[in-house]
Amino acid sequence: MIKALVVILAFLAFLISLTPTSHAAYKETEMDKKKLFKIVSITDGDTITASIRRKNESLRLLGIDTPESVDPRKPVQCFAKEATNKMKAFVLGKFVKLVDDPTQGNRDKYSRLLRYVYLPDSKATFVNGEMVKQGYAFSYRQYPTKMLEKFNAFEKYAREHNLGLWGSCPINVNPSATLKPVRTTNLPVQNQRPSQSGPTYTGGDKDCSDFATHAEAQTFFISQGGPASDPHRLDADHDGLACETLP
Repeated sequence: MIKALVVILAFLAFLISLTPTSHAAYKETEMDKKKLFKIVSITDGDTITASIRRKNESLRLLGIDTPESVDPRKPVQCFAKEATNKMKAFVLGKFVKLVDDPTQGNRDKYSRLLRYVYLPDSKATFVNGEMVKQGYAFSYRQYPTKMLEKFNAFEKYAREHNLGLWGSCPINVNPSATLKPVRTTNLPVQNQRPSQSGPTYTGGDKDCSDFATHAEAQTFFISQGGPASDPHRLDADHDGLACETLP
């Protein structure tokens, strides 16, 4: 009886040894040690998927916002496809360095990792920044990061040089300008008039990155003629409110 039991147990152990292990222990790779992770897919111009220690993680690039292409609630926006293709050219199939920002938290409400993305090349190319500087993305003022001023400067450069979407799309395609506009006045747009006693501006071109707050931008906007005259293109969606995404 005992001998038969021993034979049965031995046979079961043999069968178990033939069964492939579905959860083999993870072994850190050399790239993991260098904190470099491979980008395995691109969702759109600001959302990608990285393989991090054998787990695919959706990742939202910090500080930038690209024209919408995959949201079923919205039509495909101008330059969305180009932004997606540019992101593919930058990172798809490549190993990148991912850096977080303590001011933004680890993940967003969709459980996507929030990261700055750098290429491990000789220039340590800053992918987030290049997307804005080359005109494929906007500075995302709705969720300001510690690099907001830098992103604003990149956007200003792209706009002044008509790069990417700035030379191809209507100015009001900026998704950030229509998310959660902040109104600082209850006056109807048609009743707003430039101040007769306000200062007369004689400097160069202004954009939203030149103002600290929406209220400051709105004051300047009204002093320049308001909705009837917007030489600095501060009212992107033409609703009478300037730089609505500023705090």
